[in-house]
Amino acid sequence: MPIEDAKFTLPKSARLKSSLLIKNIVRQRDAVFSFPIKCFYSMEKNEDRKALKVAFLVSKKRFHHAVERNRVKRLLREAYRIHNQEFELPENLALNLCWMMVGSELPTFHQVEVAAQQIFQQLQAKLKA
Repeated sequence: MPIEDAKFTLPKSARLKSSLLIKNIVRQRDAVFSFPIKCFYSMEKNEDRKALKVAFLVSKKRFHHAVERNRVKRLLREAYRIHNQEFELPENLALNLCWMMVGSELPTFHQVEVAAQQIFQQLQAKLKA
């Protein structure tokens, strides 16, 4: 999809909300890493259409104040929203992602954006392998 035609949105239908599903994805331990983000993922065959869903996790242990956690989640969502257009998902495949912040200091948007690009590149390489 050309960037000019891309819609840089993150609709509710593209978000993971089920805590059971999120726990299962993290327990599977399939992950890619680029500091300060660790991305857990699970793939499943989807006969209807291709689907990409995501959840953003920030630990209360690392960021004690809700303001900081919300700021980090906002940065993660923004980086994901901008760079997910470059990611090509194969047909009939559903991919569930959990982006987890592993750093303990408040990151800049540039750090998160670079990590997001690297995560998408690593995921693309894993899908092609």
